[in-house]
Amino acid sequence: MPDQKRGLTPKEVEEKLVQFGPNVLPEKPPPSDLLIFISQLKNPLVYVLVAAGVITFFLNHHSDTVIIFFAVFLNTILGFFQERRAGKALYALKKLIHPEAQVIRNGHLEKIDVSGIVPDDVVVLHQGDKIPADGRLIEVNKLFVSEAILTGESVSVAKKDNDKAFMGTIVVSGQAKMMVEITGKNTEVGKIAEQIQEPSQDTPLRKQLKTLSKQLSLLVLGLTVIVFVVGLLKGLEIIDLFTTAVALAVSSIPEGLLVGLTVVLAIGMQRILKRKGLVRNLVSAETLGSVTIICVDKTGTLTEGNMRVVDAIGKEHDIASQAILANDLDDPLLIAAWEWAGKKLENSKNLRKKHTRIASIPFTSKNRFFASLSKWNDGENMLFINGAPEFLIEWSNLGKKEKQDLIQTIEELSSHGKRLVGMARKKVSSNYKEIKTKDVKKDLEWVGILAFSDPVRPGVSAAFKKTRAAGIKLLVITGDYPQTAISVMDRLNIASEEDSVVLGEDVAKLNVDKLAAKLAKSDIRLFARTTPDHKLKIVEALKKNGEVVAMMGDGVNDAPALKKADIGIVVGEASDVAKETADLILLDSSFATIVEAIEEGRGIFDNIRKIILYLMSDAFEEIVAVLGTLILGFPLAVTAGQILWINLVSDGFPDLALTIDPRAPDIMKRVPRSSEESIVNTWMKDIILIVSLAGGIVALVLFIYFYKTTGNILVARSIAFATLGVNSLVYVFSIRTLTVSFWKGKMFANRWLNIAVLAGLVLQIAPFFFEFSRNFLRIVPLTVLQWVIVFSASILMFIIIETAKVLFRGKPEWFQG
Repeated sequence: MPDQKRGLTPKEVEEKLVQFGPNVLPEKPPPSDLLIFISQLKNPLVYVLVAAGVITFFLNHHSDTVIIFFAVFLNTILGFFQERRAGKALYALKKLIHPEAQVIRNGHLEKIDVSGIVPDDVVVLHQGDKIPADGRLIEVNKLFVSEAILTGESVSVAKKDNDKAFMGTIVVSGQAKMMVEITGKNTEVGKIAEQIQEPSQDTPLRKQLKTLSKQLSLLVLGLTVIVFVVGLLKGLEIIDLFTTAVALAVSSIPEGLLVGLTVVLAIGMQRILKRKGLVRNLVSAETLGSVTIICVDKTGTLTEGNMRVVDAIGKEHDIASQAILANDLDDPLLIAAWEWAGKKLENSKNLRKKHTRIASIPFTSKNRFFASLSKWNDGENMLFINGAPEFLIEWSNLGKKEKQDLIQTIEELSSHGKRLVGMARKKVSSNYKEIKTKDVKKDLEWVGILAFSDPVRPGVSAAFKKTRAAGIKLLVITGDYPQTAISVMDRLNIASEEDSVVLGEDVAKLNVDKLAAKLAKSDIRLFARTTPDHKLKIVEALKKNGEVVAMMGDGVNDAPALKKADIGIVVGEASDVAKETADLILLDSSFATIVEAIEEGRGIFDNIRKIILYLMSDAFEEIVAVLGTLILGFPLAVTAGQILWINLVSDGFPDLALTIDPRAPDIMKRVPRSSEESIVNTWMKDIILIVSLAGGIVALVLFIYFYKTTGNILVARSIAFATLGVNSLVYVFSIRTLTVSFWKGKMFANRWLNIAVLAGLVLQIAPFFFEFSRNFLRIVPLTVLQWVIVFSASILMFIIIETAKVLFRGKPEWFQG
């Protein structure tokens, strides 16, 4: 048995450190720069591009190979720097000063780093200390501990000798010594920290991008098969078949898509960061926009986790004086009362000196009161009584009507979740030195009531209004009692009927499938008295119902649920374990930031879809032109190099400009999109079909016309190349405002797009004027008349798309405005 008075010797400490290791939580080491760089390549779209690059290399189309791999490299560099920057910002959030604790060693009180604490150490605990390990309490003096970080309960727990204390919990009041029993990863907090080291699941966007890349891969394979079958039937040479196959493969892969997606996500991360939200990885920035339900942990999340005086019923001066004189500061409520009274009284520091205490009776759950006797004036002392207000009213000398009115006030305050402390007093003779219980329970002068509440965090109510307008459901999950949580929800105007509340014990009885069914059928708003296991099960059930779940919290107990959710969100004061698990950290701890982050996420997804629609339309019109010439028996309308030039160079700037397209003004008034909906939905496919057929056929017709009239393949290809390039630079304005007419919308709201289109036109036209670029792209100069025909064809394309808007203008869910 270790010596509690002398503590461990240096030799014993050294041996135990070797045996049990340092007192630190398990933590996944941050990825190295090399791993972050490699992770950017683990993207299905990259695999498709690399495959196309390898094919062009073996066909000796080295210029095509260079351009393809440049696109891959650019995407990798952009993603690398964004995720690396987010990681560094997270690291900066960690405390720069290592936490310390006081321990008794070798007979002396020492202050050491908590990592050096070992089993059998004796730790001295004071008010405000964070308990550094799991252990058994010894020599307890009026100790109250907040265990909200583990249990979610806002009410502090009174501790006695031999009670257990847990790592990460906080001493609210009192003092104690603790014999350390368990350290590091074996503590209760450590077990939770180990749980969250498992790999996270794919977000909805990752899943949809994988599906899109598979579809593109199948398209490339299908087109290649078509080329070889049709080519062999027509008796074409094998080398011509390979050349055509490469052109089709390159045209079916929108090379700018990968870069565009990375940039729009990276810019989204920066926008969210400016609004005080740190997103830890690129894809999570978009996933925010698809959130359908937010699970909120009440303590420290909706509320501040600190009891405060919110109301005083009676004469404030008398109440404040009693809060100073009759106060042992051994309860969180009494500490809050002391702080409140100190602000109300100018002479609070001298009050105790003037009215010294003579005797007291401590509060117990049996007698329900605290009594204190103090010197008052010459010839008299004052007996102060604090306790359950309904008892003190009964013992007071108030009239019947006054008592009834006060009882009604108490019921009203209690119904709003407030905790109450009643105050009464009695003047006694200066010879009265010992408090007798019978004197406490009669003829008391009523003083008043102090009402306490855990305040709602600033900005939460306004943020919740916005989430409701955005169609996002809210679910409160707390370890606290239902009445306490309901009172908080009432302050936030969140309806909570009796059948909308489920207790943790009921959750424990249901498996995930049954809980999912219950959630689907009932309008449940609150889960109370929950444990970490219950929270995990709730998140799993919600995801089973197709919800995109954001779990908000700050305690260690939230970490597994944060990990399981699609988006884990924590406030700035969250525990380190929770921060390591979260996808979004609210740097200002304001819940308005979550609404702003969701708004940015929705804007990100809108822009992702604009980019996909723009580039896929571009790619498919090239496919139509290439396949059309093959089927009709003509030479290729455009070469692989020309296609790459259009996709990466001419369209590169408009593609990037769409990444910063302004958000629609009503973006937070839409219902969340379904996570099951494809990233390229039916409505988008219709538009892509119209644009690609119109653009491809226009380019094909012009190619065939000039090929037949001039007999010069270079002239015909130059016309087709110019037409396809200019087309996309004109119809990009239609695509960015798909649901309204170009003339009715804010035509040139995106000034960067205006500049990008001008730059794209220059890059599309310039190669025709320089011999080197003409040789590289295998084109020839065009006459003024031919350029007029090219631009006229592009204007025709624009008219076709604007007409299609009238025919297909339905207000699709994914985009408005």
